[in-house]
Amino acid sequence: MNFEALNDYISNTPLTWLILTLLAYKIGIIIYEKFNKHTLLQPIIISYIILLSLVLFTNTSFEEYFKSVEIIHFFLGPATVALALPLYNNLKYIKQLLLPIVLTLIVAGIFSVLIAVLLLWIFGASTVTILSMTTKSITAPIAIITSEQIGAIPSLAIGFVIITGIIGALFGSIVFKIVKIKYETSKGFALGLVSHGIGTARAIEISEKAAAFAALAMGLSGIMTAVFLPLIIEFLKDFISF
Repeated sequence: MNFEALNDYISNTPLTWLILTLLAYKIGIIIYEKFNKHTLLQPIIISYIILLSLVLFTNTSFEEYFKSVEIIHFFLGPATVALALPLYNNLKYIKQLLLPIVLTLIVAGIFSVLIAVLLLWIFGASTVTILSMTTKSITAPIAIITSEQIGAIPSLAIGFVIITGIIGALFGSIVFKIVKIKYETSKGFALGLVSHGIGTARAIEISEKAAAFAALAMGLSGIMTAVFLPLIIEFLKDFISF
């Protein structure tokens, strides 16, 4: 096989990456269902493995790939808005748990970032890497914008977002069993708060109630991070040399 010709074709054909992305996700769904929806075989994870292998094999940059699949990125907005339906259907539960939701959002949101940042600092990571890690638990579109505002590297930030989402989807259910979390609301909120869209996709499989709380956590966490993180970073610059 002429690998150079194949590489040129993939790189120069606008629809190639779009088709490959959709095909990779379809393969992921087939594998996931074939193995009785095993936690470790989430469709999003299978598709990531396939696409990452292709991107590395063809030496395609993130910018090139992203430009080819912009239409998918565009539909992330409407897809996220569609999550308002389970939110509306479970509004009464959200009102009942409003105070725990707010407290969990603040405490868990702050500590999840601090722990990750502290680990990177201990292992001697650069400042820009640490800054890129701070947006790990919010959706990709918000992470891109926020990372640019705080002086991080958007592509690295997206990498952390993907890794965080995958870890949450893979091990969330296992953690719930270990610590004996039974409430669907708690499972959903934890998945959405820590693992954003990928976690929310996992919560949808649990129940509509879990999906509602995951969507709520994902949205509130994204807003809180986008609003306050740049302000906090700017404030810290007065005391710490970045």
